[in-house]
Amino acid sequence: MDDENLERYLAEFQPRPVRALEIPPSIGRVQLWWIAAAATISLGVGVLWSLLPEMRRAKDAAGVAQVRPAPGSGQSSLNVIALTRLALEDEEQFEVLLMERSRTALPSFEGENSMLRILAKE
Repeated sequence: MDDENLERYLAEFQPRPVRALEIPPSIGRVQLWWIAAAATISLGVGVLWSLLPEMRRAKDAAGVAQVRPAPGSGQSSLNVIALTRLALEDEEQFEVLLMERSRTALPSFEGENSMLRILAKE
């Protein structure tokens, strides 16, 4: 009985013919040029991005000579904005200024009453 019901149920389904395969339209020449231009620009930006650290190293090697801080960059003009501007505009000048300030602001380890000598005595 169940087999007859299953046969009737399956007979209700009719197979449909398969439709023709749709082929999408091909990429036009204009679109192909846009894709090529975008790939070229991306490649160029990637090459420049990878060469940037080497260019900076070459710049640093060329500027090894000591740079004197600009006159008037005394203690009173060393606020956060001035230091940030100096760091962004002239890195070498900023490093020289920090090095000179560290010599005067940080304690020396070579003096007679230096912490290094006190620790060496103990």
